[in-house]
Amino acid sequence: MLRRQARGFTLVEVLVALVVLAVGVVALQRLAVRSVGVIGDDARATDAMLLARTLLAEAALAPPEPGHSEGVRAGLRWARDVSRSPHPRLREVRVQVGHGGADVELVELIRVPTT
Repeated sequence: MLRRQARGFTLVEVLVALVVLAVGVVALQRLAVRSVGVIGDDARATDAMLLARTLLAEAALAPPEPGHSEGVRAGLRWARDVSRSPHPRLREVRVQVGHGGADVELVELIRVPTT
């Protein structure tokens, strides 16, 4: 009796290949969803950093008196603390901007023009 040589894949081999493929597809889908979320967080952090730099630039152009101020701009909550430094012509400006995640905080010394 002649035996025919089997060709192709068995059912078990096909099922194993499908399981491996499904696991890979699910992993890629989760990675894509996570990447989109991280991109959104980075965009909010960038907006917060830009607002903090803007508030520091405004303080450098027109140095505010020592004290605390806060508000909301472009949907972001911010606070600015200005304090005197040991040098009479310098002020420390501390800006905090909240963006829903970790806050952005920048500190800078600005020169007060003499009058």
